[in-house]
Amino acid sequence: MGTNPLTTILVSWSSTYAQNMSSKAVGHLDSTPKNNDVEIKTNKIDASEKDHQAVEDSNDVIQPTQGSKKSQDIVSNSNQSIQILSIDVECVATGYSHLDRAPCSVAIVNDQCEILFDSLIKPDKPIVSDLFPFSGVRKVDLHHAPSFDEVIKKVHSFFTPTTLIVGQSIMSDVNWMKLEKDVHYSDLIELGDEFETFNPKYGNKTYFSLAHEAYVLLKIDLNATEGHLARNDAKASIQLYNKYLKDKDQSKLEQARRELLRAPTTISPLRRFSGVYEKVCLSAFNPGFCRCGQPMVNELHKRPNKKRSQNSNDQKEELSPSTNKKMKVIDEKNKS
Repeated sequence: MGTNPLTTILVSWSSTYAQNMSSKAVGHLDSTPKNNDVEIKTNKIDASEKDHQAVEDSNDVIQPTQGSKKSQDIVSNSNQSIQILSIDVECVATGYSHLDRAPCSVAIVNDQCEILFDSLIKPDKPIVSDLFPFSGVRKVDLHHAPSFDEVIKKVHSFFTPTTLIVGQSIMSDVNWMKLEKDVHYSDLIELGDEFETFNPKYGNKTYFSLAHEAYVLLKIDLNATEGHLARNDAKASIQLYNKYLKDKDQSKLEQARRELLRAPTTISPLRRFSGVYEKVCLSAFNPGFCRCGQPMVNELHKRPNKKRSQNSNDQKEELSPSTNKKMKVIDEKNKS
């Protein structure tokens, strides 16, 4: 493995974080080449509650990323050095709607699957819920974490105008870290768009979550650890890119899409909690699970309201009577 020109930044507070968090995650990613997760980023909230970020993860129906290109459409300039990075941001809740989020952790991984940067972030607003099943972070972990302003300066130092950013629902991460096109990156590769495929059963396109992609194609369960970790999602994104997109082998990519479509899906965190966790609405993308009444993220981004399906079980936006009854019970408990 070649030495990356970027040196991993280690600061005093990150070493403490690494000791506390290392046991939670990296084992599956390191032991299995190429990995990632399934149910979320269509349920973006699923895999990582990227929901949070106007969104990751954290997940309902994946929307196309503005400004992203299909990997085969990106032409490299031989006179410029292009680096490929993946960035992932996790969030905590600062209110009870699916729009009330603040970054709590961020990780950057290069195309050699090396973690260049991995940091907690202390929100500047009171935390209503740490959304642990989606963020992988506890409130106590953030007490002595660096501020957003401190972290974002370090994050920006890794990016250049020729950087290619790879990720799932990547625009949310880009927006959270205030990355600008032609300043911090040249193009975005949206994995959700790359792996989308036509579903003949329903006559429409199906979009898969990062968790599903990682589980089926990389044999890695991103939901296996206690909560999502930004570094695991970022590593999985790079591994998916390296395995299926880097060499622009369309036959390999088509085979991957067929595998994703055939594979059964597991119950995502979003569905497991019926759209609510510690009284916080989780559904930033799926109106059927939204309990706060706020606009869906795609509406805020003024994106086309195309009807998409994460998998056959998520085909309809309307919930079944039994699910509606269950969610009404949850609502009553939340009000009490």
